[in-house]
Amino acid sequence: MDPRRLVGALVISLTGVGLAAIAVRGFATGTTGVVDAVVTGVTLLFGVAFTVTGPLAYRTDVESGHLLRIAGWNVLGVVATSAVLVLVYSFQVDAGASVAEPLVSGAIIVGVSAFAHVLIGFNDVRRIRARRLVKQQQKAAVMNRFVRHDLRHAAQLLIGYGEQLSADAGSDAGGTGNGGDGADGERESAHDLGRRIAEIGSDLGDTQSKIRVFDDVLERDDERTAVDVPEVLEDGRDGWAEEHPDGTLETDFDGECSVSASDHVDTALAELIDNAFEHGGDPPAVTVRGERTDGTVRIDVLDNGDGFPDDEMALINEDRTETQLQHSSGLGLWLAKWVIEHYDGSLSLGRRGDADGGVVTVRLPAA
Repeated sequence: MDPRRLVGALVISLTGVGLAAIAVRGFATGTTGVVDAVVTGVTLLFGVAFTVTGPLAYRTDVESGHLLRIAGWNVLGVVATSAVLVLVYSFQVDAGASVAEPLVSGAIIVGVSAFAHVLIGFNDVRRIRARRLVKQQQKAAVMNRFVRHDLRHAAQLLIGYGEQLSADAGSDAGGTGNGGDGADGERESAHDLGRRIAEIGSDLGDTQSKIRVFDDVLERDDERTAVDVPEVLEDGRDGWAEEHPDGTLETDFDGECSVSASDHVDTALAELIDNAFEHGGDPPAVTVRGERTDGTVRIDVLDNGDGFPDDEMALINEDRTETQLQHSSGLGLWLAKWVIEHYDGSLSLGRRGDADGGVVTVRLPAA
């Protein structure tokens, strides 16, 4: 159960309960005329409508954060209107005027204001979702270009390797081999081709995994928990040591560095470290630093390579359009960026100031 969703629904329903209670009290004490009865009845309708809207909104597909936002607009309408009414009634009382049924007359005004503010909230959420949809379409276009490029490149390699294997097999069948040494050379060539084909398959599988994470990030409004960044890195240390036996990974965290996210932040950090190893020096040396300040955790991933090209930094840092993908080093950085942004964070590229190499700076809300 998402507490944000529950709070949002309760706020809306409690507004209705309050309005309904005032209306019921008005009917119980007796109405003085048709107008009074109509006003009290409309107030009761508003109360019932708000009370029912809370549970209905809880069951809709509106994201928890958006539902809480709508509830916030509702509270704004209630508080602002109530404050104005209190001032108006106080002024009338000080002036010696009498106010008939101030509670009921004020309740219907508050109900109308709350209803209007809820509509504003829904419209606000609609605009946010529209902007997000545009952003998602841009991300999907970037993903599509990467996948098409990877598939086209893999297909070209597989065709070339297949033709070479076919030619080697034909030469062997036609008896045009060069004896033992030639046969050994041919077997070695076939072994190398098989290894390369297996690597292509592994790369395609990795691309598929990234697509799955991308789809999950776009579609899922997951519940966020405290993710301990140093613990995530320690869990993956053995895997990186196996993949990069000559490389080194050092971590330096200043205090508590838990972020408000979910399991996909592990994928984002892994992509950044993999990228640092891949583009690091010989041997690669990767350093991860972290610190917490003012509710934000900053994570720096540093390598000892040649640094990021200017075009790459312009792309990732959003200083240039995402369509210029020929300068991008791969899908991993983009995936990490999208995951970090999904958790209300930011990712930027830069150059190290203390040595040669690049640095990826991530900022995430602290848990």
